[in-house]
Amino acid sequence: MSSPNYHYAAQITGTASSLVAAGAILSISALINPVLDTSARSVSAEKPSPSTTLPAIRFLFSRGSHIFPQAATVASACFGYLAYNNSGRSGLVKPLQALVGVSLSKGAGYTLAAALSMAIMPLTFVMLPLANNPLREMAALEEKGKASEIDRDELKLYLSRFGALNYLRGYAILAGGVMGLMTMLD
Repeated sequence: MSSPNYHYAAQITGTASSLVAAGAILSISALINPVLDTSARSVSAEKPSPSTTLPAIRFLFSRGSHIFPQAATVASACFGYLAYNNSGRSGLVKPLQALVGVSLSKGAGYTLAAALSMAIMPLTFVMLPLANNPLREMAALEEKGKASEIDRDELKLYLSRFGALNYLRGYAILAGGVMGLMTMLD
């Protein structure tokens, strides 16, 4: 068995990492994506402007790729540690049982929290590039002074996909953090 200090540190670090990352991802989705899609336009245009939208997207990609996968890994590692240390213990996560009628042991609760926190990985590395890569290609055209060659309808489509996938990532890691918190508090 591990020291109670490690146990508490893992509980706090895992829960805080996942909830803070979820808050950041969902804040970006709720606040920044609409700005990229609407206020970056000229008053007369109905579609986003490549010259103002794409540099901001590049900035978001470069920062987010160094923060959110690592936060998910830390949260999952902490929840995995807690699942391992609680695997032989009895006791149910009562808040989950009351909420959705499902009975889980503490070990299973932490395992679910770890899996939900790591759910952003396939979204980040498999699904998100389907929106990000075309946006990066458009950004490269814009950097070369060829912004007029960028199809604004495509830009709007990929910005919309980026926003939807970002929301999905945020809700996945949020669910992991909430599951970890409910398991911890029980």
